[in-house]
Amino acid sequence: MNFPALDWWTDEIECAQALHASRVEALFRGEQPDTVVAIAGRLYGGSHGLYGTSYIDMLDAPGAWLADVLADLARDAHLFADPVTFYPPNIEIDPLGVHFIDALLGADTYIREGQYWSAPLDCDLEDLQMPDLDSSDLLQKALRLARLAVEASQGKLYVAGPVFSCPINIGINIFADRLLMGLAQRPDAAKRALRIITDTIIACVRAFQEVIPPEILRNSVVGNRYAPTGFGQIDGCATHLVSKAHYDEFFAPFDAEILATWPHMGMMHLCGAHAQHFETWSRMGAVRSIQTNDRAGEDLEPMAAALRDDQIMYVGPTETMTVDRIIRITGGRRLVLQCPLNEPIPLPSRQRRGGM
Repeated sequence: MNFPALDWWTDEIECAQALHASRVEALFRGEQPDTVVAIAGRLYGGSHGLYGTSYIDMLDAPGAWLADVLADLARDAHLFADPVTFYPPNIEIDPLGVHFIDALLGADTYIREGQYWSAPLDCDLEDLQMPDLDSSDLLQKALRLARLAVEASQGKLYVAGPVFSCPINIGINIFADRLLMGLAQRPDAAKRALRIITDTIIACVRAFQEVIPPEILRNSVVGNRYAPTGFGQIDGCATHLVSKAHYDEFFAPFDAEILATWPHMGMMHLCGAHAQHFETWSRMGAVRSIQTNDRAGEDLEPMAAALRDDQIMYVGPTETMTVDRIIRITGGRRLVLQCPLNEPIPLPSRQRRGGM
């Protein structure tokens, strides 16, 4: 398929993007840049989450969808050259939003109030079966889109795969409270179902790793969760529903296994009340960074105290967790601030332990 040249890409953009990428890489090598790293990108194209003014089905009309994304990227070209805030130019492949894995496991998905949803399965925990991914029309269409996105990127744009989520999120999506009840009443059945969910996620991660070159492949929501080449992501949203004991027994091993599918492990996304798990994540070598937004940001102080020196904190400011408060808690170190800055926030230069 013929895609238009990225005529808006300039030497100034090239230099700014290389600068920002190198600053994030420095954090993951255990080095502290002289100023706070700030990131504030977004999804491109009108169809993501159906929030835009136009809707183009990315799977059934991939060419039209990619053209829409490229046009949207061109409108933001001036931001990509910003020397203070990192705006990663990206193509975000997110069919069905956070319900991509649900659908592969047989859940019906639908649109309500501008968002994707999925209906729980009728089957029991013990009856869940590994899907035949080779014959999955959904997965094959998504991989076709990924191949076209690689072509459209022309080696300059990051390409993010679908939202692979995590076993607890998917388990609750497809079994609702039956999964949580199973943890206490039928632990073997719960572990069996979680094993199948985990295997499905890992198979999908590997499928997209085969299609998208590693130098442009990034985790979902790359616009403000950018990490260097070889890092993945877990969506830990629903972990706030379980105790430390249940997370450690049922979910931590599967989360670590999924992150280990990436060469440098990866990120844990949080958006609720998850403080009971900070000690566990500080011990998990597979967790290289933690990203917080909304309610999760309120626990930044205990999180910063609990994490290892080589774990990076991505923090989205909230009404109460302001930029000033974030800087006071973290000292601006091991930090990716998820908001735009007009001026850099300087820090004393200091080397830190750790490394990629």
